[in-house]
Amino acid sequence: MVDLALSTDQQDIVDEARAAARAFLAPRATQYDRDAAFPRANITDLHEAGLLGLLIPTEYGGTGADLTSWALAVAELAEACGSTALIFAMHSSAARLLAADAPTNPYAAQVLKEVTTEGKLLSFGFSEPGTGGNILNPQLRATADGDRIHLKGTKAFCTGAGHADYYVINGHSGETDFRRSQTMAVLPADQPGLTVKEVWDAMGMRANSANTLLLDCHIPLHGAVGGPGGGMAHLPHALPALTLGLSAASLGIARACQAFADHHVMTRTLAPTGRPLAAFQAVRLHVADIATHVHTARLALLHGAWTAENDPLEVLSVLNTTKYICNKAAIDVADTAMQVTGGHGFLRANPLERHYRDARAGAVMGSNLDALRDAIGKAALGLDPRSDTITAPTGEPRP
Repeated sequence: MVDLALSTDQQDIVDEARAAARAFLAPRATQYDRDAAFPRANITDLHEAGLLGLLIPTEYGGTGADLTSWALAVAELAEACGSTALIFAMHSSAARLLAADAPTNPYAAQVLKEVTTEGKLLSFGFSEPGTGGNILNPQLRATADGDRIHLKGTKAFCTGAGHADYYVINGHSGETDFRRSQTMAVLPADQPGLTVKEVWDAMGMRANSANTLLLDCHIPLHGAVGGPGGGMAHLPHALPALTLGLSAASLGIARACQAFADHHVMTRTLAPTGRPLAAFQAVRLHVADIATHVHTARLALLHGAWTAENDPLEVLSVLNTTKYICNKAAIDVADTAMQVTGGHGFLRANPLERHYRDARAGAVMGSNLDALRDAIGKAALGLDPRSDTITAPTGEPRP
């Protein structure tokens, strides 16, 4: 059974994230968005607040937080600045992947200690120009070459590219066995043969700096998480956090839209009645729709986080649903909030316009909404999520 009540330690983490979001992220969010500038000061403040190491085990200087408190912390950050929350989510997911390798790989342990002591920033490079978010089929080659691994290919939409200190990227190992088909590589930003192509000029998440990585380089064997061809075994440590992070960012954006809309309808009066907009039933119905979406998304996030920690057999199916609900909620809430606030919400002087644009990001990052719906439909029908082949049903239908 999912326990929705937070422990004292969990609530403390959420409170710390909320305090940092309100003190540092919120005042800078508009300017970072307008300038499409990487939020370096925010990352520094998150490090000084001890948040960059939330998912890093205590033996490497981190907090060792669980996924529930971490996901709710991401939502708090996103309510203030969606771009910073997304950078933080990618960083933390990469850290969780390295933490799984650190007990047997001193290099991974060293990187984690640099995060907690120096504030080094991590990023993922999974998306590619030809395959999008299909991380199970990378086109980048990661082939063994003596005592090194040759990485050759391109990664697209890499969050924080050009600003991160380390990148975790996946490539095809050349092995025909699916279980050994992926190599996860850790590269420092100054890796020879690694080039950042700055292309990010997006509608939303403008401070995300999701640029392109061009790779033609050789890395030592210890730079491969789990060794050459060992990446697939470590994906279960990264993917739940990655999906939860994208979901939590959408929840935070939805809550920001909700807060703006609620304040507007309570304080905006309609002439000549002198009554606030909230006095009209039609407006309250929109407010109810917003509240319902936000509540449902929060429950989905908590369920997804609990499943990721406790039920590995169901985690993929549940997290697909979690991400779909949260991403869709952000879009629907932003749209409804814009409707009830009218021209005020449309103005760039108000934050709703930024949240409205940022809300669209979750629908196209990671698995997009249509891909999620397809996966959810396959799961509901008991079909293979990796295949489009359907055989005729046998036996009696399920009760």
